[in-house]
Amino acid sequence: MHFMIIILVFLLCVVVWGFFHANPTGVSGAKLAAANIVVLLGALAVGVIVGTALYGDAVSVKAAEKGMATYLAIMAAGTSFLIVVATGGLIRNLVVFPLSRRVPPPSDAA
Repeated sequence: MHFMIIILVFLLCVVVWGFFHANPTGVSGAKLAAANIVVLLGALAVGVIVGTALYGDAVSVKAAEKGMATYLAIMAAGTSFLIVVATGGLIRNLVVFPLSRRVPPPSDAA
């Protein structure tokens, strides 16, 4: 069980790192920061909602197994967060800031 949480934490770190590492260039810094905040807060909200709902459901079915309900809620919330961040990053890069709306970097040829 602990090994799975270590894997989840590793995946969370990798996905969040990849999300910021793939920031589009040639866009307004303020708009990019706003888009990043919206995606991360949305992912956090979805994770909390999924985790809370799953925990409540699991505890109502088997009240004696709160440890397993907590574990399942953490894993589901983390997975939901990962999915929303990855999807939000794709939407940010392909829809909100597509290549056609980015300023190309200056060329070195003079």
